[in-house]
Amino acid sequence: MELVKVVGANLRATRTERELSLSETARRAGIGKATLSELEAGRRNPTLETLYALATVLGVPLGRLLVAEPEPGAEPAVVVNRAGGAELSGQVVEVQLMDRVVTGGQRQEIYRLRVRAGSKYVSAAHRPRVVEQLLVHSGTLVTGPESAPETLGPGDYIRFDGGVDHVYQAPADDVLATLVMRYPDPA
Repeated sequence: MELVKVVGANLRATRTERELSLSETARRAGIGKATLSELEAGRRNPTLETLYALATVLGVPLGRLLVAEPEPGAEPAVVVNRAGGAELSGQVVEVQLMDRVVTGGQRQEIYRLRVRAGSKYVSAAHRPRVVEQLLVHSGTLVTGPESAPETLGPGDYIRFDGGVDHVYQAPADDVLATLVMRYPDPA
């Protein structure tokens, strides 16, 4: 199923589970009601910023909105190549969901991350106890809590509290990194 249809179905199902109206969800996320209606109908491509806002309002990890829940059963191996996986672009950041794992009361999502050169994005706080972990592969990345970001280069790693406003900035060149998001409970 194509991404816009999956996202639409997941948005509608999650909003309904949370017993939120279309109007209230759109208001809380800072988007138009018509935009949310189009997204839920699978007729509009979402931006990364819009989906982050909706995931925050709905209290779910971003990955829950991006992929259909897998059928129960054992998987011998999961391979996601560059052309596969749910990919989203924003003005500054592009992410591609590589995998989601739920174990021991935690959800973990693994993303391929690209931050565009000369750009800066401030991400609003996720829900409490969300941990972000980044491993930089190329470029220079300024990231971490907005109040105290760190500068990382290739091979550098950071872990920080995603429950506070945080920044992604690529001062010079594009940055390629792996982002791992850990959520305290399956949602």
